[in-house]
Amino acid sequence: MIESEQNKSAPKFPLFLLQLFADESFYHELTGDLEELYADKVELHGAFRAKIWLWRHVLKSIPQFISQSLQWSLIMFRNYLKIAIRNIKKYKAYSAINILGLAIGMACCIILVLYINSELSIDNYHKNRDRIYRLGVHVKIGGIEQTGSASNALCAKVLKDEYPEVINAARFRGMQAASVQYNEKRFHEDEIMYADNAVFDIFTWPLIKGAPQTALTVPYSVVISEELAEKYFGDEEPLGKILLFNNEEQFTVTGVMENIPEESHIDFDALCSFNTLPAQIGEDASSLTDWISFNFRTYLLLREGEDYKQFEQRIAHLLEKYAGEELKAKGATEILLLQPLKDIYLRPLNNPTGPIVYVYIFSLIAFFMLLIACVNFMNLSTARSANRAREVGMRKVLGANRRKIIRQFMSEAFLLSVLSLILALVIVFLALPQVSTLTNRTLTFDISGISWLLPGLFILIIFVGFAAGSYPALYLSRFKPIKVLTGRLKSGAANTSLRRALVVVQFIISITLIIVTGVMITQLNYLKHRDPGFKKENVVIIPLPDAETRNSIQVVKHAFQNCSGIVSVSASSTIPGWGAPTNDKLPEGYTEAEMQLMDEINVDEDFVPTMGMEMVAGRNFSKEFGVDNKHAILINETAARRYGWENPIGKTIKTLSIEERDSWATKTVIGVVEDFHLRRMSTEIEPLFIRNTPQFPFYFGIFDVVSVRVTPGKPTETIEILKTKWNEIFPDKPFDYLLLEDSFDRQFTRIEESRDIMSYFTLLTIFIACLGLLGLIAFSAERRTKEIGIRKVLGSSTPKIVMLLSKEFLLLVCFANLFAWPVAYFILNEWLEGFPYRTDLTVVPFMLSAFAVLVISYLTIAYQAIKAANSKPVDSLRYE
Repeated sequence: MIESEQNKSAPKFPLFLLQLFADESFYHELTGDLEELYADKVELHGAFRAKIWLWRHVLKSIPQFISQSLQWSLIMFRNYLKIAIRNIKKYKAYSAINILGLAIGMACCIILVLYINSELSIDNYHKNRDRIYRLGVHVKIGGIEQTGSASNALCAKVLKDEYPEVINAARFRGMQAASVQYNEKRFHEDEIMYADNAVFDIFTWPLIKGAPQTALTVPYSVVISEELAEKYFGDEEPLGKILLFNNEEQFTVTGVMENIPEESHIDFDALCSFNTLPAQIGEDASSLTDWISFNFRTYLLLREGEDYKQFEQRIAHLLEKYAGEELKAKGATEILLLQPLKDIYLRPLNNPTGPIVYVYIFSLIAFFMLLIACVNFMNLSTARSANRAREVGMRKVLGANRRKIIRQFMSEAFLLSVLSLILALVIVFLALPQVSTLTNRTLTFDISGISWLLPGLFILIIFVGFAAGSYPALYLSRFKPIKVLTGRLKSGAANTSLRRALVVVQFIISITLIIVTGVMITQLNYLKHRDPGFKKENVVIIPLPDAETRNSIQVVKHAFQNCSGIVSVSASSTIPGWGAPTNDKLPEGYTEAEMQLMDEINVDEDFVPTMGMEMVAGRNFSKEFGVDNKHAILINETAARRYGWENPIGKTIKTLSIEERDSWATKTVIGVVEDFHLRRMSTEIEPLFIRNTPQFPFYFGIFDVVSVRVTPGKPTETIEILKTKWNEIFPDKPFDYLLLEDSFDRQFTRIEESRDIMSYFTLLTIFIACLGLLGLIAFSAERRTKEIGIRKVLGSSTPKIVMLLSKEFLLLVCFANLFAWPVAYFILNEWLEGFPYRTDLTVVPFMLSAFAVLVISYLTIAYQAIKAANSKPVDSLRYE
């Protein structure tokens, strides 16, 4: 009998389909009728046919159920919305704190995400971006290991011809600053490069005019940008026009390309044919045929689906195949490597503090700011639980189940999330211009240009709504009606431990950010104020744009030295901050199998005094010694220390002869210069070889910059005098200059930007946390209104009542420090490892951050506590 009754019972699965589309009461009404009809069908036609009838009936009924459910949902949503709006109006202060906190958190998150997106978008415009790789080399010689992005001129052709994985290869080489002339128009151009024609197959640089297949195949051809074409030719047709480079070389315009986007690690205004190099006057032709001369950039386009790591292993020892004997002779190992295009900007070789580090940091800040805002919402919602307890109790008595109550509170959370997003977008639009200026990056809120932005905002609403509203909804819906309506529910006490934990989490994040920002500022100041080994102030740098100006260096120096306000003038191949090439050298006491790498610069006898450098041993170059420019060199302290020379004067270093390329020339050390930073302050000082060869024939060592030390006080007037003298000597060449101090300090731009961004967002994080603290102390004062009134009647003073209300929260802030300090220490220790010269990580920033947060927290708490303590006792005792 029981079995037969069960057989007549309708199967559960088809009825479950109805439950998906109908509300609870409607579902039970319909399925009750179906149960009876199903039993009748079983009696008449049997169970199998009854099940078929039930499935058909359910499937036919689904559209009706969907329609009914949509109507029901709209009605319920309207009711939820009304109740949510009423609660927002009823609790204005708490709602304002929640909306403002969420809005600031969301706005900061959006701005940081836009900035992070701009960082991650570098080079993303290339169609083949996932298949483009830059060739690099890891060198190990004389106990020194270096990884660089330079390559030789030969690898590109070999890799393309001998390895089917390589679809195409292109080489780049920078051109020295050039004077470019068309008719009467003459400009000084810095952004010009040599390149193979294959660049147009590898990179997405569309030509507006010209044929990309042949644009750079012929020597002395040039492809220019739209901007350059407009500057030189205006409305004229640019193709076929002749541009005069440095008053001596004629380049034919064979193409005009779109301007290079801002999101590019390669920046240029013109590309000259790479085939020009072998024929170009004064060019070091041997560098084009030397397997271990690294003066170029090589980019490869690999075939689709190629695993670049496996291919990298295949080509790693390519240099040994063609230059193995030479490498073995000097005890060197040189391994080729590949760097994906997407990593070139974000993860620079030999720079562990590259942009990707800050991308990670800002991503965490964005997440934690949003988290703090959501924590505030949860804290205030659970704290006010007793105020909504009777509402929950009455709803349950009147038949509302837990699911409906959860819907109600989640609806309120989503409504607040939407309102917060609207306010957040207003903040974003107002702040973006200032943030763009701060970051030197054009940030735009462009929904059409950033495909994920609109879905991202929707996800943000969902995330904030669930993160902020889920726990309060689950917590409040759990109340038992009998406890609520009989007054046995403690006011706000049920979740005190959770609220305390959330407050601690907020301040752990805030304190960590303060410490990290403080140490970042300290490290930046340390680098900026660390002695660079020279005097960078009051030095004017004048680049020499062409062979004519370089051949007239002595004329330029003489003219400048006779000007008023000039202290000294020098010529050199580079200046501090610009770096220098690294070459093989053989110091005394070493064999050819123990070759050493040394940075190499070429300077005149006035370079050391002009730069304000100190000689720590020996003497400087001097014209009084006629052989200095042939046999004498200077080294730095690091070189003397590295080679174990206690008395380096008179020691010798062998270098490749400039007269006979494959032979050695012996140079004698006549002086030791105090260590100075030739590269960034964030890189380690390496051994330095300083030669004095005015007529140095090789590209990397010619004198192409003049440095002028001017009298302090009137730099503008002195620069005008220099300009006048320059125009007298070179009336047809533009006068360009820069200040050494500005040039050298430009290396700190990235850290300064990151420091400023972190400073502002750290302040906002503290503000959001204190906003939540203000809401909690206000609620605490409200909950203890009668207690405060009684204490005042019994004689308690305002300071005692303030301490009563604030001590719990201040203890939580102190407790947060115990967790924040180790977290901050770990982060900072990892970050500082990327700097060879760094500040000491002392306890001072940790103590200062703790003190600052305690003071800010106390002022926040004291404001509301004093307000509560100063209320009249009679009003407090009449409360409720």
